[in-house]
Amino acid sequence: YPFLFNFPLLQKLNIANNFDLKWDLEMLAGLPLLNELCCVNNFSLTGSINSLRVLKDTLTKVTMNSCRHVKGNFMNLADFSHLKKLVISRTGVTGDIRDIGERDFPTLESIILPSGVYGGKGYQFQRISDAPGIISTLYPIYKQRPTLLKNWYAKLSSNSPDWYHGEIIDTTNQLPNPPICIFFVEAGSRVGYQWESDNGYPCEVNWLDPEPDRNSCDHEKYIVELRAIQWRVNCFDGHYEPPSEDEYNLIVKDLDEMPGFYASD
Repeated sequence: YPFLFNFPLLQKLNIANNFDLKWDLEMLAGLPLLNELCCVNNFSLTGSINSLRVLKDTLTKVTMNSCRHVKGNFMNLADFSHLKKLVISRTGVTGDIRDIGERDFPTLESIILPSGVYGGKGYQFQRISDAPGIISTLYPIYKQRPTLLKNWYAKLSSNSPDWYHGEIIDTTNQLPNPPICIFFVEAGSRVGYQWESDNGYPCEVNWLDPEPDRNSCDHEKYIVELRAIQWRVNCFDGHYEPPSEDEYNLIVKDLDEMPGFYASD
C-alpha cells in the first residue's frame, strides 16, 4: 500500500494491531516530516531500523512493540539529535547497551530495548553467577544516565541449569515464585540491586554504593527509603541471591502452612 506512505506533511503515524498490512520501514522515506512513529502488533512489518535514518532530523518519538520482523542495531539511532523516546521492545533488534557513549542519544529521556540487546529490558542470562557481572557493567550507565535503565530488569533463562520451579503448585499466586529476576534499587543516592520473584518477593539488597554520611543532606531520605526496601524483604530474608532449590522448597512449604496462604497442592 505505497499510497499510505506518500504524505509529505504528515507528522504522526500510528499503526496498531494490524496483522495483515505488509510494509517495510524503507517506505517511511515518503514521510519526510514525521516526528512520531508508533507501531504496535504489526506482525507483517519488516525492515531495519537503519531505514529510520532518513528521519534523523525530525523523529522525536519511536515506539515499535511486538514487531518481530524489525531488525538492525539500536545504535544506528544514536546520533538522532531530537529523539526523546525510543521503545523497541519485542522486536528482532540487537546490540549492546555498553556501546552507548556520553554523546550518544543526546536528548533521550526514556528507552526500552528488547531482550535481544545485551542489557536490554528482560535480558536473559544463563547462570546465577552471571548477575554480578551484568550489574557491574550496567552500573556506570545507571549512575550517569538513569533514565536509560528506568524499569530495567534481567532474568535467569528457563534454559539455565540453575533454573528451577517449586514442588508446590500455587494456583493463587500468593506464594513466592523463585527469585530469578534482578532489578536496580535506590535508597537516596545509594544504588544496589536485588533478586526478586516475578510476583514481587525480593531478596536482600546487594549494595553497590557506600552508605551516605550521617551528616549529609541525603541521609534522612536514605533511611526512609531504606526502611521501605527492607520492609519488603520477608520470605527471602538473609538471601542475597536465589536460594538453592531445596532451600526454596522449604521456604515455600513453611509459608504454605502459615495462616493467610491458600496455595493448593
